[in-house]
Amino acid sequence: MNLVLLFLGPTLMIFLGLQVMSSVPLTFLLFYGWLFAVPAVEWFVIRRKTRKETFRQMGLVFNRKNVYHGVATGLLFFLTILLAGYFFHSFLFDRDDLQALLADWQFSGDLVIWLILVLLVINPFLEEIYWRGYFFKKLEGKRSVRAMILLTSLFYSLYHFLSIIPLFSWPYNIMMVVPVFIAGMIWGYMRYKSSSLVGSIVSHILADAGIMAVYILFLR
Repeated sequence: MNLVLLFLGPTLMIFLGLQVMSSVPLTFLLFYGWLFAVPAVEWFVIRRKTRKETFRQMGLVFNRKNVYHGVATGLLFFLTILLAGYFFHSFLFDRDDLQALLADWQFSGDLVIWLILVLLVINPFLEEIYWRGYFFKKLEGKRSVRAMILLTSLFYSLYHFLSIIPLFSWPYNIMMVVPVFIAGMIWGYMRYKSSSLVGSIVSHILADAGIMAVYILFLR
């Protein structure tokens, strides 16, 4: 598949789900369907790799030091997000506008707990597998390590514009993409140094948990 399409595919799915159809559940279906289907089809159907070989190539192998780094960076992200939410949520968000937007996106009612579970359980795994697993292997030997980390972090950050800009108050909505990019760079570096994706997944889970904690504690 064309490399440009692979880079832009997740952003297109977010655009269709949120901006065109205004539905978080549908966005999740399109977005996570892409993140799962593209690597699965290429590795299992086209290349006919075994599950064990695919997991190894993607970096789904245990590395104790990598996991420690994942826990440490994840806890740092969690605490930073939580403290920022506690002290600055009144500046970062317009609560009434946010609630109205989330209702329009169908992120409300009985669905909320399931959507939060998706963000905490499915999101970190599929995003890391796609960007720091699948793409790292696809670019290996074709780009330098710095270029791989930069490119994957850049396109990982791109679709966050579509979800972050409407959620935050101006001008903080533009600035909030910077931490996303930095996190992507850190997770990419962790993946490269250890050849393992597990620590990045653990760190990503804790970062997403911080975001959900801010929502539950200060914005509902």
